[in-house]
Amino acid sequence: MNESRPFVLQVRSSAGLYGADRVVLALNRALDRGGARSRLLSINNYRMHEQALHDVASATGQDTVLLPCRGRVDAATIGAIAAQIGATRDRAGTPPVVHVHDYKSAFYAWLATRREHHLGKPAPLVATLHGWVESSASLRLYTQLELALLRRFDALVVVAGEQVDRLARAGVPRARIRHIDNGIDCPVRDEAGAAMLRAQLGLSPGSRVFSAVARLSSEKNIAMLLRAFVPVAARHADAVLLVVGDGPLREELETLATQLGITQRVRFLGMRHDMPAVHTLTDHLVLPSLTEGMPLVVLEAMACEVPVIASAVGDIPRLLARSAHGRTVPPGDVVALEMALDDAMSAPRVRDTVARDHVRERHSAQAMAAEYLALYRGLLEKRHARRAS
Repeated sequence: MNESRPFVLQVRSSAGLYGADRVVLALNRALDRGGARSRLLSINNYRMHEQALHDVASATGQDTVLLPCRGRVDAATIGAIAAQIGATRDRAGTPPVVHVHDYKSAFYAWLATRREHHLGKPAPLVATLHGWVESSASLRLYTQLELALLRRFDALVVVAGEQVDRLARAGVPRARIRHIDNGIDCPVRDEAGAAMLRAQLGLSPGSRVFSAVARLSSEKNIAMLLRAFVPVAARHADAVLLVVGDGPLREELETLATQLGITQRVRFLGMRHDMPAVHTLTDHLVLPSLTEGMPLVVLEAMACEVPVIASAVGDIPRLLARSAHGRTVPPGDVVALEMALDDAMSAPRVRDTVARDHVRERHSAQAMAAEYLALYRGLLEKRHARRAS
């Protein structure tokens, strides 16, 4: 390894294949194409039978390693990360950059790098904050512990501007904070796939399709969307809602749809592997989240020319300001969401080519990787300069 081609270890503890996981996959692949060696270290989730992040990375030919983890705190995980750092340190002693993507990975990586201090060149630590979920007392505690730990990192990357002030209030020097937008491997519309999916779901050509694509957990606020959809479905016989994704609240949400009497108009599709077809079938993406950073599903819908209705949280307002037909609503406002759905039903069908062009220009995986690569090189140069002095 040399300074022009740094080695980066991406570390992630994953509970599935959601937005942050797809960012990590896109970054790992784009870095390897664009000037760095990048390896994904996926921490085994001992609660799950499948390790989706590692499996997808492996199936797509990415450099990936599944790390052992048998409980909440496992010394074997620390040792495995330390071994990877040692194995990727070059002959001149230059360490890899260790880049973490969640609080558990931050904890393990920090402990692993403590073992490196005796070498005089500890690996630089970078963390990307993909967004905080604080829907319970335990999750709020994890956030506070994470913030305390992240003060020890060399650089923190935020994906939404509002995260900067929170990090600063937690004691992180602003000089260590970077704002790098999420990037995606931009999908394209799949008209043939959409036609097949429409037929499979038994939807008429005149059906107007709203899609909610999200992990089915409390912060995504899909229950409020179901309630907002009830009067819209009553007024518009051709309105259909697709709920795409899975999560801990799926059974509860399906029960709620039954209680609201909208089961004939709402389809729970679970996890899908044909998202370009889903987006192409969709007339409006709806994301009623209570909290977000920069959601990938919004970028993907925009890339497929789908108008977006979403809560004004995180960087969603900034994204939709660069679209022709996007609309924000106040988070948690069921009446405003109902009005937005109703207005969409009453308007002609549109395709948002302005949004598509913006995403392709500013939010590609390669554009994201270039910014991260500049950050990595800067950190390694600082380490080299301190060592030389």
